[in-house]
Amino acid sequence: MLTDLQIKNFAIIDDLHIPFSPGLTILSGETGAGKSIIVGALNLILGGRAAGDLIRTGETEAIVEAVLDISGDASFQQKLVEKDLAKEKNATILLKRTISREGKNKILINGNLVTLGMLTDLTESLLTITGQHEHQELLRPQNHIDVLDTYGGLMPVRNEYQRHFRALQQLKQEIEAIQAQKTREAERLELILFQKREIEDAHLVPGEEEELTSKKTILQNATKLITTAHMLYEAIYAGDSAIISLLSKNTKDLKELTDIDVQVAPYVETLESVIVQLEDLSGALRDYSRKIHFAPQEIEQIESRLDLLHRLKRKYGKTVEGIVEYHKTIAVEREQISQRSDHLADLKEQYEQVSNKAALLAQELSRQRRKTAENLQSAMEKELQSLGMPDIRFSTAIKQSQTGTLDEKGLDQAEFLLSPNPGEALRPLARIASGGELSRVMLAFKNLFARQEEVSLLVFDEVDSGIGGATADSVGQRLYEISKFYQIICITHLPQIACYGDNHYLITKTIEDGRTKAKVMLLDFECRVEEIARMLGGTAITPKTRTLAREMVTGSRKINRNS
Repeated sequence: MLTDLQIKNFAIIDDLHIPFSPGLTILSGETGAGKSIIVGALNLILGGRAAGDLIRTGETEAIVEAVLDISGDASFQQKLVEKDLAKEKNATILLKRTISREGKNKILINGNLVTLGMLTDLTESLLTITGQHEHQELLRPQNHIDVLDTYGGLMPVRNEYQRHFRALQQLKQEIEAIQAQKTREAERLELILFQKREIEDAHLVPGEEEELTSKKTILQNATKLITTAHMLYEAIYAGDSAIISLLSKNTKDLKELTDIDVQVAPYVETLESVIVQLEDLSGALRDYSRKIHFAPQEIEQIESRLDLLHRLKRKYGKTVEGIVEYHKTIAVEREQISQRSDHLADLKEQYEQVSNKAALLAQELSRQRRKTAENLQSAMEKELQSLGMPDIRFSTAIKQSQTGTLDEKGLDQAEFLLSPNPGEALRPLARIASGGELSRVMLAFKNLFARQEEVSLLVFDEVDSGIGGATADSVGQRLYEISKFYQIICITHLPQIACYGDNHYLITKTIEDGRTKAKVMLLDFECRVEEIARMLGGTAITPKTRTLAREMVTGSRKINRNS
């Protein structure tokens, strides 16, 4: 239960404290006095939008604090302890939001800084606010299926379905992306296979180009190489004046001198060594000249091979090694394309499995919706009858796509139908409901949903739109009956509703020192009579309106006591 609300520097409110009690609390006052500002402050506690323009002119920050009694909710107390928002199970919870012009907004729960998400998660089970915008939302058929699912407690099944549906959509996107990519890759794969085959058919060997170039040069100069090598061989070893013959004779002559001077011996050894090296050299030159041969056909083959290498280099790399590396790259790319084909097959298999599961969940959701629609029909007709609509008929039309196409919410489309008068056919709510009827339908829904969601506080911001007279009295009675189970705060302009309040606050607007201020006053019995009279007769309050107002207040109290 909300026990206290403190508002500072919020819109036209400078500093306002409102204590709340159980039952039905009425907020009334002239238009523009600040009633809806109080609802706006409560909306901040629920996690509503916090903007700098909500701060009172001339102030740097606005503060909204709410104290709620949670002594009767052990599970909620435990939830606070588990989230480290309370050291032990406390009987109250303090919610505080600070809005700063500098953007340094803060949210505190029992003095602990929390995020907006944590605030919303905690408060959604505490209170709910109904305003004029919800009337408009109720007129939109696309929202009706959400109402139906929430009432029937079908959101867990729907969430499970949506998890599969979204997975299905994701798989579909992946499949389409891969298929589109495969279409683009078809020509690329054909090119890769051609390039891979061309490179493989070349049987490339690293260093081959340099070796072929060298061999070509040798073959092109074979005659010169043979002639020169043979000439040197003749000069060193085989000719008439061969160097080795001359050195051998000179070595013999020098060797004879060793008998005269032993110091000559090293020279002899050196000459003998030179002769041996020249013999080896001449043998090598002879063998080299024999190995070299002139082969025009082989030159053509080498030139053809080099031409192939040059063509491959122009296409695939600056070197043979570069071509080999490019071959590895396209081999990897081909493997990736092949893997995508395998992945596509896996995705299609997954898609089939998830699609079947989603279809089963959608069918189960549809079955439960039809059962829920029957329960909702009975509950809504009972609620609306208590709100002065004795002959009301309510129904939910559920239709499925003829093609069985699934969407985010399953197979179904739902729309609420209403027949407020005997003999009239059921028609869409958006086309038949008057403002007063719509207000009562909204009140009926809120009562049912409060039971479903186990919300303890209901706030109605001008639920009386479009109604009056006996209908307004029925709404007032119903609000009072509901207030036996929930704490209710109701903003109203209708005396027929206001007279049923257990507590009645008057919101007024004054000007002090050139500044507008909103004030709140808890009305006693006589003040309530005066405010009800104002609501009945406007500014011109007559003795008759006061008498009627007194009868309404006392009459509602009798009804309240009897009920």
